[in-house]
Amino acid sequence: MNRISLQTGTTLRGGTYRIDRVLGQGGFGITYLATDLSLDKHVAIKEFFPKDFCDRDSSTSHVTLGTQSTSDFVGRLKAKFLKEAKNIAKFDHPNIIKIHAAFEENNTAYYVMDFIEGASLSDRVKRTGPLSRATALDYVVKIGGALDYVHSFHMNHLDVKPANIMVRNSDNCPMLIDFGLSKQYDSSGNQTSTTPVGISHGYAPMEQYNDGGVREFSPTTDEYSLAATLYYLLSGVTPPQATKLIEDDLTFPQSIPSDLIPSISKAMSSARKKRYPTVQQFIASLNTSTIPSEDPENTDFPEPKPTPKPTPKPKSNSQSKRTKWLTAGGVAIALIVINVWRPWHNPVPTTNGIDSLSVISNNAEKIMKNANEEEVTSMFFHHSLGDCSYTGTVDANKQPHGKGVATWTSGKAKEYDGQWVHGTMEGEATYTLSNGDVFKGTFTSDKYSKGRYTIKASGEYFEGTFKDGNPQEGIWYDANGNKLE
Repeated sequence: MNRISLQTGTTLRGGTYRIDRVLGQGGFGITYLATDLSLDKHVAIKEFFPKDFCDRDSSTSHVTLGTQSTSDFVGRLKAKFLKEAKNIAKFDHPNIIKIHAAFEENNTAYYVMDFIEGASLSDRVKRTGPLSRATALDYVVKIGGALDYVHSFHMNHLDVKPANIMVRNSDNCPMLIDFGLSKQYDSSGNQTSTTPVGISHGYAPMEQYNDGGVREFSPTTDEYSLAATLYYLLSGVTPPQATKLIEDDLTFPQSIPSDLIPSISKAMSSARKKRYPTVQQFIASLNTSTIPSEDPENTDFPEPKPTPKPTPKPKSNSQSKRTKWLTAGGVAIALIVINVWRPWHNPVPTTNGIDSLSVISNNAEKIMKNANEEEVTSMFFHHSLGDCSYTGTVDANKQPHGKGVATWTSGKAKEYDGQWVHGTMEGEATYTLSNGDVFKGTFTSDKYSKGRYTIKASGEYFEGTFKDGNPQEGIWYDANGNKLE
């Protein structure tokens, strides 16, 4: 008589562990709830069991194999299983499952890990629906930190998805689990094993469908899966299979905030070279998006009116991201440390209104005329937006002063061509962001004050005044110059 899983009550490792029940089963293993009898506590035990190649003798619990060729193949898989268990046991990260022991028995292999009392994000969304923006981002940022940690060991998880993220009941902490498909790479970035790659449709990028597509180390593979996970958490919809996105654009359900769409789209690009180089950079792009408070009375970040549509349709990659605003003087927000959301940079008081802007502009002109100016070319300048190259006039302290052009080669800013006052963007200018968006108008204290902000992706633009870098009073227009209600 044969059966697949171990029977309840079966003991392992000389009576140290007792099998209580099956928690889950995949193509290459079975996970059990067990009791550590020496410590009298629950643990989870993963058993190596590639069900397509193995069977079990229920009288002995031994795993049986087929032909010799099958035996050799399964032997390589088992060796990888044990090797990865030992590597993962070295991890020490608050959002990664902890492995305590690995051993061979019953002609197969096992590893023992913490038992997490809670539910997977997949189960949670199925039970209660899509998560709030703040909750989804909190989980994704923490798992992103865990993946960045894993990648520092030249390892890829290769199976990041909502079902493999457990949320612990006791402290709401998300935990990355199931490294059964993970791959280890050497210092040159080459795989150390040639075992098959599993695929979770909707979460696996295109390279996992290609033969040899993950033979070289690339953090962007897990990045794609993490972005797909965020897509699901916010919408409750499994993303399209990667093979369908080669010719068709990724569309977004209405529940996904429009300002997050560019980041998710980039991270889920079919080509790895088009994604963010690291998971950390993907997470940083989410953090620099405006994160609205869930307090309805908080109006620090007013959301512009959306484009009217007769019937709701999924948003495409090219649709409006009007709610994503980057203040000209804002320093790019650093990667969030676990459990901490940083707010937008501290607002600097600004003066709004046409009359006050005229006064500022006139004062700036007077200062420029009276200053001991000097012309410079390609001068290094450290600005709050990052280090840049500056060509134009400077004051006695070598600070941009007068008319000049600053150029950045990295970060959110690309070029500022306009007036400066002692190193501060002040007066009329044209400012171009690295994503192609353009602001033309007046700056006050390094921030947009009055003018036009045009979104490259959609052609839509806002004309009016700004407060703390965000639209204040004015009108939205579509690409054809028609008012948006």
